[in-house]
Formats: sequence, structure tokens, C-alpha cells
Amino acid sequence: MEIVTILWSLGAAVAIVMAAVCGGLWLIEPRDRTTLMLCILGVATAVSAYLEFGMRHSATAAEYGEWLRWYYLPSGLALVSMVLFVHYYLGTGRVWLMYAAIFARSVVVVVNFLVHPNFGFSEIVSLRSVSLFGEQVSAIGVAVSSERQWFAVASMILLIAYLTDAATQRWLKGGWESRRKALAVSLGILVPLLCTTMYGYLLFFGVLQGALSTLPWFLGALLTMAYELGRDVILNRRARLELAEARAQLAQVERISVLGQLASTLAHELAQPLAATSANVDAALTQIGGKKPDLEELSSILRDIGNDHRRASKIINRMRALFKRHSIELKPLSVEDVVQDVALLIRPEATSKHVVLDLLMQPGLPLVFGDRVHLSQVLLNLLMNSLHAVQCRPLDARRITVEARANDAKGEVEVTVKDSGPGIPDSLVDEVFKPFFTTKSEGMGIGLALSRTIIEVHGGRLWFELAAQQDGAVFHFTLRRAAERALNVETHFVSDKNESLVASPPRA
Repeated sequence: MEIVTILWSLGAAVAIVMAAVCGGLWLIEPRDRTTLMLCILGVATAVSAYLEFGMRHSATAAEYGEWLRWYYLPSGLALVSMVLFVHYYLGTGRVWLMYAAIFARSVVVVVNFLVHPNFGFSEIVSLRSVSLFGEQVSAIGVAVSSERQWFAVASMILLIAYLTDAATQRWLKGGWESRRKALAVSLGILVPLLCTTMYGYLLFFGVLQGALSTLPWFLGALLTMAYELGRDVILNRRARLELAEARAQLAQVERISVLGQLASTLAHELAQPLAATSANVDAALTQIGGKKPDLEELSSILRDIGNDHRRASKIINRMRALFKRHSIELKPLSVEDVVQDVALLIRPEATSKHVVLDLLMQPGLPLVFGDRVHLSQVLLNLLMNSLHAVQCRPLDARRITVEARANDAKGEVEVTVKDSGPGIPDSLVDEVFKPFFTTKSEGMGIGLALSRTIIEVHGGRLWFELAAQQDGAVFHFTLRRAAERALNVETHFVSDKNESLVASPPRA
């Protein structure tokens, strides 16, 4: 096998492999159009290699002209894909200039199939044999160039002008990374394009004698662009990992900040069962020290001690779970359980501030797919914001309602947090979910931004509703259903009036 055959076959194989890899990446992430452009360039390069191989071994001028006619199609696709890659990759350059270059080159390709023998020549009279890597191949000998060729030259000038403009604008943006990308496009695409274009048109106009080939340039541009894209993918992945780590740290800080605001009321709430336990222990010892201990009374005292212990343990366990740092682990869970957990933490604070906390759960709520700790953090943040908002209201008008209901049509469970506060001013509508924006003097401004990120990771949405005819803010978030099987729960209405978290009274 001759060396030209080996080299061109190897080049086509590399191009096909690159096209397959980039095509697979594009199918995974269709919004990334740079990979689609590389896939098209890889296919066009492989087809160009096959057509160049046909031209090399043409026996007649007519056969060569037919191979050359079809050669315009993959070369045109390759040029357009490179221009679009630069457009998506650099994000610079005059768009009108890009469209003008693509339109002009498209005209060349279309007209090429309407004339004979092809766009560049009016007639190919004869061929000649030239040496390429020691192998004798066919090349154009005597031919008559068409005046249409000047339009092709103009289309290439437009392409070069756009690439130059895009690289220059990127360079002028400043920064090491911008200049590195501009330099990569210039050295990997623009300079080789200039050299290959000049060589090709010198052959077409008969100034030089040699074999026409764009495969080295196409393949070199493909590898250069693939390297740049791969480098960006690696850097972006590293940046995403660092961002995820930063978000995890911010989430932990936010949880600690919120629980810090609850610290005093939680300490008071824990003191009640502990004090009751101590008093009940003293009462039990008094009974035991008597001549005739009342066993029934002792049994009742011990049950009260157990209840107080479990109540304190629940509070401590909820706090420990929220303080604990871990990655999001999605699994089936009950929305009602999450709401009850957060209510247990928030209720002492609500009671101390004279806020009525209502929980409305739809009967038969289905399981959702989520992470218990992170969903608790979202709900805790919304409730703490509502507690802060209702402080400006009279004591008898301070109310917060948490409602959960299933949306069977969308396969979701929607949780709503409503308060009777002043609501969100129109001027702040576009600001509330921005990081580090807060209206509280002690706030960090990361709660709602993190909450939206957490809900989006769960595949849901977090938004607020502008109440036109009523005071208060209304926040909603949705969670995906984990299964069709519903939980067997009853409708209940929980408020400070019908559910007590106060410790059992100590025995005398």
C-alpha cells in the first residue's frame, strides 16, 4: 500500500473517530453547539479525504472534474462549521459578517452543482502526474479557470475577515484566558486557512503545479478545536466541582445561621423537659423512700420521664441532622414528616413571638423524591423569613400557614408557605432570589438563593406569588413524586391552640 493511501486513510479514520466522540457529546448536551460543529467538521474532513483520494487516482480529466465537483460540498461544510465553532466558542465577531461569509460560501456550493464541470473551472483539458510523498498522483494539467472563481475568492475573504474580527475582539477583551483562546483560533484556524487558501487558488489559476489538498488543514483545525473544547470541558468540570463545594459550605453556614437565631428559644424548650425530668426523678425517689410506695404513681412518673426524654431527644436530633454536612441524597420520603420536623424546631420561636403556625396537609399525600436534610433547610429558611416578616403586624394578626397538596396532572407535590406580613415590594421582585441580597440587618442573603438551587437539584421549582388583594408573601416549591403509592395519613389542622410541645408537669 502506497504512503499516500496510508496517510489519507489514517486522516479519515481520525476524523471519523473525532466526529463520533463529538456527536455523542452533543447528544448528551444538545445545547452545546460547539460539539455539533466539531462533529460536522469531522464528517466533512473524512469525506474530503475520500474525494481527494479519488482525485489522486483519476484516469481522465472528466473523472477528475466530477470528483472535484463533489469536493466542494464537504469543503463548504467544513468551512461553515469552523466559522460557527469560532462564533460559539469565542462569542465575539460581527454577526452580519459571519452570515455574509456563510451565505457567500453556500452560493458557491449550490452553483457548483448547476455548472459543468464545476464552480472553479470552465473546462479541464488534461491531467498531469506529480509526485506526492514519493507516489505519482493525478493533478490538473491544462485547464480553463472560470470567472466565477473570483466570487469564491470573495467568499474566502469574508470568512477570513470574520475569523480575524472574532479573534481580535476576543484578544481586546483582555485577560489571559481570552487572549489564549484568540491565539489558539489564530494559529490553529486562521493562519492555516490563509496558507491553504493561497496555495489552492494558485493551483486553480495555474501559477503552481501540484496536488490539491485541504485534508492537513481540516484535520489540523479539527484537532486544535477539539483540544480547546476538551480543555474547556476539564476546566469547567473543575469549576463546577469547586462551585458545588462552595455551595455545600454556604448551605452549612446558612443552616448554622438559622439555627443560631433559634438558639435561645430552643434552649428554653429543652430546659422544660429537663427540669420536668429532674423534678419527676425527685418525686420518684420520695415515693421509693416512703414506707408504702405507690407503684401506680411510680409507673406514671416513669412514663412522664420517658415522654420528656423523647421530646428533648427529638429536638436535639432535628438540630443534629441540620448541622450535619453531607451531599444531597435523593430518596423517597414523606413531605408531611419533613414539615413536622421543621415545625418542631420553629414552633418555640413562633410561640415566643406570638405567631400562629398552621400546617395543612392534604390527605393521602404521595411520597416525594428528595433529601430530608436539605428540604428541611429550604422550609426552615422560608419559615424564618416569614417569622421576621410578620413582626410588624399586631399580635392577633401574626399567622403563618404551611400547606402541602398533590398535583396529579404534573406528578408533583406542591408546598406553599404563606404569611400575614407586609409582602414583597414591587421594587424588590427581581432581587429576592439573588445571592447576598437581604432586607434583614442580621441576614446573610444566601438563604433564598440556596433554597432555589436545592429545589432545582431536586427537579422542582421555587417561586413566590405576588398577592394583589391581600397582604403577605406566598412562596411555593414543587417536588417530584417518588411513587404512585400514597401515604395513609389523615387530614389534620395543627396550630398552637391544639398541639402542645410543653413538657409534662412534674409530680409533686
